[in-house]
Amino acid sequence: MDEADNFNFNKYWGPDDYRPRVVFKRCSDMQCVYCGEIANTREHCPSKVFLAKPYPADLPVVPACEKCNNGFSSDELYTKVFIEAYEQHCSYKSKTSLSERKEVKEARRKFEECISSGEIHFDNRISRILIKLAICHMTYELTTGFYKDTWEGVPEYVSYTFRPNMTTEEIESWDDFIIMNDNLLPIIGSRAFNHIYVLEPVLSAFDDKGEVIKKPFIVMDWIDVQDNNYRYVCWLDKTYMNILIAIDEFLYAKVMFKQKNNLSEGG
Repeated sequence: MDEADNFNFNKYWGPDDYRPRVVFKRCSDMQCVYCGEIANTREHCPSKVFLAKPYPADLPVVPACEKCNNGFSSDELYTKVFIEAYEQHCSYKSKTSLSERKEVKEARRKFEECISSGEIHFDNRISRILIKLAICHMTYELTTGFYKDTWEGVPEYVSYTFRPNMTTEEIESWDDFIIMNDNLLPIIGSRAFNHIYVLEPVLSAFDDKGEVIKKPFIVMDWIDVQDNNYRYVCWLDKTYMNILIAIDEFLYAKVMFKQKNNLSEGG
């Protein structure tokens, strides 16, 4: 086995100053990505409730305190059940066997209310989980967005929709690469570099002599955590941290956090 075979695409190669915030490692000093307190647990990103067994090997994890880690469980289950209720209503997926917990009944009741009213309303519980997932993804991939005294993970924009409400063109657009030419690269050593690719140079302009100027075509690829169950991509531009999430190829979400003046300050 050569050195390339031993390369770990989930390994963090960035500055050690960030390690306690973006790397889960037992018996080490870690800080919760959500509240900044001492972290003593690992947070899977995405949460396993959105995946199917057998789970993928080497799921991304970030540091979290026990209180924050457990604080999302109820809304995660609610979100999962709401998605599945909509999928079953549209015959997109057959019924699954989730236990009749309180959150399951609440999500199904909420969905039935939406169907009765003829409109799928924006749900704060679902939004809360999308924000939580987005914080995990940008922390893990971009080495930014974790909690600091000057940054509390409050998004500028949260939007999501469901497959039945989208056109074919809109659905297909979620398979596109993210073009990086006008965007910012994350901190050197961030895991996101494993998903950035330089393609063949493309025609950009002509210089004063009429000669062709070509620039490299740089793209960010989606990260498929589990086929047809969960994928995401996140990138930086001059103003925002952007995260796209697709769950079950049925819920499509975008979360945007406004950049701070100094990315080294955690946002």
